[in-house]
Amino acid sequence: MRVVKPQITHLLALFEAMSDAARDHRLTDLASVLDAPKSSVQRLLDHLVREGWVEQDATTGQYRLTLRLAVLGQRYMQSAGIADATHGILERVARETGELVRLTVVDGEKLVWIGQAQGAPAGLLYQPSSGGRIVSFATANGKAWLATLDDETACAVALADGLGRKQGNVGPRAVTTIDALRRDLAAVRRTGFATAIEEAEAGVAAIAVAIRDPATGRAMGTTSVAGPIVRMPAERRPLLAGLLDSAARELARVWPLARTPSNPPKRQARR
Repeated sequence: MRVVKPQITHLLALFEAMSDAARDHRLTDLASVLDAPKSSVQRLLDHLVREGWVEQDATTGQYRLTLRLAVLGQRYMQSAGIADATHGILERVARETGELVRLTVVDGEKLVWIGQAQGAPAGLLYQPSSGGRIVSFATANGKAWLATLDDETACAVALADGLGRKQGNVGPRAVTTIDALRRDLAAVRRTGFATAIEEAEAGVAAIAVAIRDPATGRAMGTTSVAGPIVRMPAERRPLLAGLLDSAARELARVWPLARTPSNPPKRQARR
């Protein structure tokens, strides 16, 4: 058992590290992310290539995921009814705001993108990667979710996510200390919505609210509006937050995963 568990851990970490479909991945980089010997990662990649989960570029030698994992995820999403239940709501909010509206689900101690709708006309689109990792302390979605937890749990999640360490995947105004994060979470609990102004990406602003299970109050996911900072001035944010809050309540009523057992956060903050 001591041999199998690290292999499974490395396998899951490898899938997550390779989830950015916009680029291929070098063996050296993957070994660094996994903090594992290159020889071990090479053996794992060779096995995944043989089984059809990963493919290697014949010219560069770099690796990418095949669509096999994406197909499995799509099957699950379809069987759970998530797309059917939520798409119309996201589309409506996108039309009302004229911006990008996104949806996440709480998956253990992280958020995962599961849907989006674009309301901006051609030429004015803000279109980030839909598969990028959600950094909990540097995104509106992340802070909206963290604010539903008690401070101890929220800070532990943020620290595990890299708070306080130098990172290349956050914006210039991302918080860097526990005290700053606590202040932000207190503001979210007071106003009911989270903001990230150039925290996830330079020049971009986002607003998000949590989607709570009506029966338990547990956060099931989040929904957000994001766009260029020039289109998201401070005076517009309360209006956007109101639209998101109404949408979140509607999403909670139709949420297919509300009755699906999951890994709930340890504790919830009361508001």
